[in-house]
Amino acid sequence: MRQAFGDSLRLPQSQNSQTFEELILSIEAQQQSKFFLLIGMLSLCVLLVLLFLVILLLFSLRSNRPLPLRPSSKVLLVIAHPDDETMFFTPALRALSVAGHRIFILCVSNGNYEGLGRIRTYELRDAVHHLGVSPSDVTVLDYDAFQDGGQWDKQALSCVLLRHMEVLSVDLVLSFDAGGVSGHRNHSSCFDALQEVYTRGVIPEDVQIFVLDSVSILRKYLGIFDAPMSIARSPFHYFARGRDVAAAWRAMYTHRSQFVWFRFLYMIFSR
Repeated sequence: MRQAFGDSLRLPQSQNSQTFEELILSIEAQQQSKFFLLIGMLSLCVLLVLLFLVILLLFSLRSNRPLPLRPSSKVLLVIAHPDDETMFFTPALRALSVAGHRIFILCVSNGNYEGLGRIRTYELRDAVHHLGVSPSDVTVLDYDAFQDGGQWDKQALSCVLLRHMEVLSVDLVLSFDAGGVSGHRNHSSCFDALQEVYTRGVIPEDVQIFVLDSVSILRKYLGIFDAPMSIARSPFHYFARGRDVAAAWRAMYTHRSQFVWFRFLYMIFSR
């Protein structure tokens, strides 16, 4: 047997040995160093992703995929209320106008839900000037059957739309899809009426019908960051450039009776 512990067997203290507190501080310093290194790497990854998105967006915005139209075609835009043309169709209207096409607008109601029908009609005719449309090519209906917010009969509306297609001899009709973009039932009614014309087989020969895609609320408010998704999913698209955005703001400001806070936010963040 031998002594295992005792002062005579104590190891000499190293000059480089650390106290318990110093050891803890050393470990914490190493952990902080690893943490900051991780943060730096994550930040670099985020910056690279953002750079990739910016490059992709710039590449995407260089060109449109225009609608298949012959030169100097006639286009009929069917909307439900004054200000729909600005809030939802500005990029398309501006691009079609620049391409030399003549654009007609048929507004099914005058937006008289709050008794502002006459004012909103005047606002619409003033706003279209900024979008490349002649005020004389704008028709605003005020029929009892198609009042703002009411339930519209698709057969009655389909007859009205068919009549305008024939009288104007249009080549293409542009409107909302079944979702109505914003979910408003009057927007969806425009699509239902166009679908009725098509289903009955009475649409004039060579007239094409195109609709604006409804998307999820997340995509709707991604702004320009939705561009890659739109490119991947939409066979035809128009991108608003700086001058188009400025024109949209001027046109929306013309709709003074409707320029409330949530439309202001929509103009900033929407796609």
